[in-house]
Amino acid sequence: MGRRVKLKLGSRIAYVDLVHEVAEDLARDAHFSKSDALNIGLAVREAVINAIKHGNAMDETKSVEIEFEENEKSFRVRVRDQGPGFDWEQTADPREERNMFRSSGRGIFFMKHFVDRVAFLRRRGRGTEVILEKRLQPAGRQGRGGAMKRRKG
Repeated sequence: MGRRVKLKLGSRIAYVDLVHEVAEDLARDAHFSKSDALNIGLAVREAVINAIKHGNAMDETKSVEIEFEENEKSFRVRVRDQGPGFDWEQTADPREERNMFRSSGRGIFFMKHFVDRVAFLRRRGRGTEVILEKRLQPAGRQGRGGAMKRRKG
């Protein structure tokens, strides 16, 4: 059927590499190609960095929750912070000339290009949730994830 893995971590940048590695490993286990698994890992990495830096303002007493969910159609990741939230629609487009040398705005841009769907939800009084989703492809199709075959053992 499906599987779910949940992590709850303090808002420490030191955890970003760990979360990236877990995301990439779970994506590979879901039969995504090496490059697609890397892209999923990078998208999750950007979402977690945003949750720590912008959502929780680097407050280590606040946590970031990451939930990985695999089903027969997709691989979905939810990243939740406990911050005041932000207006993601006002994020500067890093491709515009006036924003070329700004450091902000690139994370959301990358997320949107690494996975098939990115959604943002305001959790009233409880922070922001970012949903990242990558569709699984039927067996025999290269590049985007294969069949949902389960290993025995």
